[in-house]
Amino acid sequence: MISRRLKIIRKKWYTDNIFGLEFNYPGLRPLPGQFLQIQVDEGVDPFLNRPISIASYKRARLLMVIKVVGRGTKMLSAKERGDQVTLFGPFGRKFRPKKKKSLLIAGGIGVAPLHFLAEYFCKHSVNFDMIYGVRTNRDFILRKDLEQMADNTIWVAEKGYRRAGTVVSVVKKIDLTDYEIAYTCGPKEMLIALQKLDMPIPVYAFCEDFLGCGCGLCLGCAIMYRGEYKRICVDGPILELGGIDFEV
Repeated sequence: MISRRLKIIRKKWYTDNIFGLEFNYPGLRPLPGQFLQIQVDEGVDPFLNRPISIASYKRARLLMVIKVVGRGTKMLSAKERGDQVTLFGPFGRKFRPKKKKSLLIAGGIGVAPLHFLAEYFCKHSVNFDMIYGVRTNRDFILRKDLEQMADNTIWVAEKGYRRAGTVVSVVKKIDLTDYEIAYTCGPKEMLIALQKLDMPIPVYAFCEDFLGCGCGLCLGCAIMYRGEYKRICVDGPILELGGIDFEV
């Protein structure tokens, strides 16, 4: 297992509970969908590391976007520029996105790994559009970057924004035959709703769940996929949406 102890070179709060940590990490070579594990503290409390998606990797600068949802991420939020943390990985199956006109569908913090996918598309000259949905207009993050990278963008919020609704309501209204493939990441409820639309193009989901060990041993992230259990950390995290059984 590869580990590196790195100094935080930049910290930024995007919202009241979402922040980014930036590191200088030469030679990482990650692919979209892969993630790293952050050791919260040097001791054993919390015992488990926190799995965080790669949100950006350009010119050896690594960005990880983190939402405060529990004790571990709360402790990470107290870290400041100059502090050091240990990173493990990258984890996750190597997945090379297709060079086809793509639609990216993000919900909430799920925009982070899709931001890295957007960087990959720009580097490989792949055309793509972006739909990004949040709860309120204060919850958008990484918006300026995405507007610069995507061919077209649609921003939607459930309340407090000029375009009200959800990403699912937007997808229902657009002509999906304009695209060859789609990628999505967001809350489980959003993925279930998108799956029920039975979209006429392949849709790949960036799956997020409890990831304990990150290397396939603990089975904490097992998911039913095409009739058999798969481990998100090693068999994913990118899986075709239509093959996931959310009821198991």
